[in-house]
Amino acid sequence: MPSPTANEPARLPMDRRRLLGLGVGAVTAAATGATVGAAPATAGRPAPRPGGPWSPGFALLGDTQIDVDLPERTEGVRWTYEQIAARNPEVVCHVGDIVEHGSVAEYDTYLDTIPAALRPRIRHVPGNHDWRWDSTAGERYGSLFGPSRYSFDHDGLHFVALDPSHLLQEPGGFGESGIRWLTRDLDRVPRGVPIVMLCHFPFGGDNYYVSDQERLLRLLDRYDVRAMFAGHVHAEQVQRFNGVTQLAVDDTRGSAIYYWVQRTDGPDGEVLKVTAVQRAADGSAESRAVLDIPIAGPRTAAAQRPQAVSLDPAGAALAVSVRLAPHARTANVKAQLYPQHTYGLKDDGQWRNLAPDGAGRRYTGGLDLTSLPPGEHRMTVRVTDADGAWHEQTRTFALPDTARRLRWSEQLGAPVQAGLAARDGLLVAATTGGHVLGARPTRRGLSRRWQTRIGAVYGRPAFAPDGGTVYVPSDDHRLHALDAATGRRRFTHDAGAPVLGSPLVTTVDGRTVVVISAGETRQAVDARTGDPVWRVAGKGMFAGRAASDGTRVYAGAGDGNVYAHDARTGAVLWSFSTTTRTTAYSRLIYGPWADNLEVLPNGLVLVSTVASAFALDPATGEPRWSMAGSYVYAPKLVLDGGDVLMFDDGGRTASRVDPVTGQARWTAGLGARPVSTGAAIHDGVAWTPTTTGLLVGLDVATGAVRSRLQLTTSAYCYSPPVVIGDLLLVGDQDGFLHGLAAD
Repeated sequence: MPSPTANEPARLPMDRRRLLGLGVGAVTAAATGATVGAAPATAGRPAPRPGGPWSPGFALLGDTQIDVDLPERTEGVRWTYEQIAARNPEVVCHVGDIVEHGSVAEYDTYLDTIPAALRPRIRHVPGNHDWRWDSTAGERYGSLFGPSRYSFDHDGLHFVALDPSHLLQEPGGFGESGIRWLTRDLDRVPRGVPIVMLCHFPFGGDNYYVSDQERLLRLLDRYDVRAMFAGHVHAEQVQRFNGVTQLAVDDTRGSAIYYWVQRTDGPDGEVLKVTAVQRAADGSAESRAVLDIPIAGPRTAAAQRPQAVSLDPAGAALAVSVRLAPHARTANVKAQLYPQHTYGLKDDGQWRNLAPDGAGRRYTGGLDLTSLPPGEHRMTVRVTDADGAWHEQTRTFALPDTARRLRWSEQLGAPVQAGLAARDGLLVAATTGGHVLGARPTRRGLSRRWQTRIGAVYGRPAFAPDGGTVYVPSDDHRLHALDAATGRRRFTHDAGAPVLGSPLVTTVDGRTVVVISAGETRQAVDARTGDPVWRVAGKGMFAGRAASDGTRVYAGAGDGNVYAHDARTGAVLWSFSTTTRTTAYSRLIYGPWADNLEVLPNGLVLVSTVASAFALDPATGEPRWSMAGSYVYAPKLVLDGGDVLMFDDGGRTASRVDPVTGQARWTAGLGARPVSTGAAIHDGVAWTPTTTGLLVGLDVATGAVRSRLQLTTSAYCYSPPVVIGDLLLVGDQDGFLHGLAAD
């Protein structure tokens, strides 16, 4: 029997090896922009097949979030897939969060819920749970289901699977490369073929899960995108905007539910009729109509698209003027400043109605700017019709930076997520595209000295004590030791799994070693040769950075514990549980899985989670003090005099903390979350780039805010900064490296 395509799945029982082959092969072409399927989209709707036609329509579900510690979820998902299989669909669309955190046991359990003949027909997109915490989970996803973005044709529709997710982070962003991929795919769709998008995150309206969703919304005006199916919000949500009807599905995790989508004739043309099917109390299947999605005729709210939007940010208010088309059916026109610092959440916004002129074609009003810092900002206009459908547009504007702090920005080609390393005036920057750059920054830009290519980099590079070597961790399973002057490889250590966290360079008995984490192992290698010194397995994944006092190495773990290892042998000397949670998933996310540990000047070991920070006795692991807050992501800074600068991601604050007592000498609000960024200090000012692009300068002595600048809008920032001379260097997820005046 020939290998099935996306439009002709196999009907024989599948063993795991056969499943893996199909999962990758069916979508490989589409990952590079090609369209998969047995026939081009112009072939229209397929005829029934002899020997028993496929049931018309396709199934849709999401957020199964299989957790081996919660078997009731597995039972509900099994019931759901049995119900779907009974209808014999040709295609099943799963919109992500397949499993809880991407373990082998979870994926095995998930696959076992699916009848064998149904498995090759399922089209998945990844959710944040599927591979956020661990690159090995991402590799697992790819081996089972193929590329994370692709397209296929079914029933005369063109489906596009989107993946804006960022490894190690909760929300996402497309970036220019993601939008280019999508544009190439949509340009190939023949005119008249309706387009359906699949993504874990919903867009528009009150959804702020993707930093640059306006890039996607701009594309919707150019193509015949009719439907978007999403998950993530764990509730059924219907929104109609920008020509599209978006359905966020209820989660299968909480209740056994799926959706049946069928192309059929409606009163005004063809529609996708969506029905929800849910398990009743007696175990039977109950159906209810959800909505009809028009796929022919005028697009939803298309007439509401403004002909022109003009902005004038002069003075204390942003003057907004919106001109509509003569045929617009308008019930309301409103505007708001984009809720820039809503990070991966919903936000109802603070909308202001605009006033119409006499003809009802121009609407005007003003938005208060007094609370905004200098820099680039966004605002959104929404035009709503009498039926509640709307068209929204987001525009940028700038407030003058009188300090002229931003000197330059250079594109490095991929997100600068790992952070930057600096030594003796040399900057080393690495990207998730695998580019590693050595440069001398100047006030006018980068003077590039060398560049090399490795695998994706998510951990901050580190220099050898003499500055001659820089150690770069990589998703390609290797630690790369590069000559700092030339970029040439001095050695490459194969760690056997992705090296996600930042390397620790430390000295043990006069010997310099580099400590890394790879998968569930901790490893130490000789800093000069790369030869293994010790290796300890089975402690859970770790994407942070270890710490050492020369006698012990301290590292967090995805099992919820922090471990002290003998620095010479790696033997475990003690462990401390940072959480009382009991399931594997909860111990991971509430543990120190991404923490940058520190040995404080008084010898205590500082380790953090999303709930607390603990100062532990180095010899016993007993806690000496603790403080509430989410200090796990951003690197801490030990200041001159011994105090430590700590960043509470949940509270959006920075604190200067006494290392002896754990008491804060001051706490300052940042206005946005400092996820993973930390700070760089210059001339008594701690510069913190927050996740949503707000750069804050705090007086180290008092906590007073000395400066604010909105550095980016569409790109999240997770990159710890550095200072070289009087230049502050900051990277972002759009791939830009920014040079700013730090004085």
